[in-house]
Amino acid sequence: MSASRRMAGESGALLAGSLVNGLAAYGFIALGTRVLGADAFAPVAIIWVFWAFSAALLTFPIQHWVIRQMALDGHSGGVRAARGRVVLLAAAVALAEGLVALAARHSLFGDGSWVWPVCVVGVAAGAGFMGLLRGALAGAERYHAAAVAVGGENVLRLAAGVALLAIARDPRLLAAALLAGPTVAVLWPGIWRLDPVRGPRPATGLVGAAGASVLLSQVALNGGPPLLAALGGEQAEVTALFAALALFRAPYLVALGLTVRATAPLTRRVAAQGSKSLRRPALALAVSGVALAAGAFGGAWPLGPPLIRALFGPATAPSGPIAGTIAAGCVLALGGLGLTVMLIVAGARAALVSSWAAAVAAGGLLLGLVGGLEPTARVAVAFVGAEVVAVGAATAALVVSRRH
Repeated sequence: MSASRRMAGESGALLAGSLVNGLAAYGFIALGTRVLGADAFAPVAIIWVFWAFSAALLTFPIQHWVIRQMALDGHSGGVRAARGRVVLLAAAVALAEGLVALAARHSLFGDGSWVWPVCVVGVAAGAGFMGLLRGALAGAERYHAAAVAVGGENVLRLAAGVALLAIARDPRLLAAALLAGPTVAVLWPGIWRLDPVRGPRPATGLVGAAGASVLLSQVALNGGPPLLAALGGEQAEVTALFAALALFRAPYLVALGLTVRATAPLTRRVAAQGSKSLRRPALALAVSGVALAAGAFGGAWPLGPPLIRALFGPATAPSGPIAGTIAAGCVLALGGLGLTVMLIVAGARAALVSSWAAAVAAGGLLLGLVGGLEPTARVAVAFVGAEVVAVGAATAALVVSRRH
């Protein structure tokens, strides 16, 4: 089989896995909103947001660091040497998120149940575990297995949710179903047998820089529902915003799975030609992202609300302008994702953090400048503003810098 056909087949498998992952995510959300109702599902949506933050801080950077390191070394010994530090990082993140959820459980979840912070710790630890699993599979060029890992995670969550809600219509049971995803790892027990350590332990600073940047990107992308709740939005409005984000994030979720196929070849390209080889694709990605975002705004204004109602129930849709704005922001986030992968491949730690720090700061500034709008509109405008700044800053870092 030719290299191009092999790459096409592997990319197709990852695309299928990502689509299954996204459909299972929609199924999980639809299950919750329809069985529990919009109000009762709100605390489960917050747990989902914690999981999204954990995936940003742990799954995404760990998997790409593992793939990049294995591509640079030609073996998995470096990953084995540094794995302990990565596990400690994941444990620290899980504990910190659990403490936040414990301290704020009344305001975030509406009651003092200990189930909520326990679920937060569980989904965070699982996110770190999935980063190691996906990275090890993709780093070993087992892309079909990586596709199964990507798709199977949310399929297992959906299956567990159906089973637990059949026992009782309790949102805490649905939140606990989120812990089932990482059990997909039982399919590859041998993946943890890494190569012997060769030479000094590799640096893991890129994991922290990438984690911080991707976490900031997820603050912009997924932080809307808890922010809206903090601004005084009604629970139904929080669920409506969450449902809109869930729908329009579909291309983003697909791209998350596909990025694992791009990291190793891009790493080898930069190793051979330098980061200047990323300038042209970075510019093309930024320009096309802005153009597609404008089209998404125009299409989602009339079509978004009825589609959201059809998928998630009658009480879950925002207004047309809000739907259009959220759709445009999600398209821009897709461009920001691709640019972030390029910065990770280039090892550009400072640019990774600074581009997304500037984006979140811009979003916060916009939130104050449009204070006269109703809360959902304020959150939507701040979201789009943050994504615009992120795309611009990351593109500038890749195009202007001579070396990283």
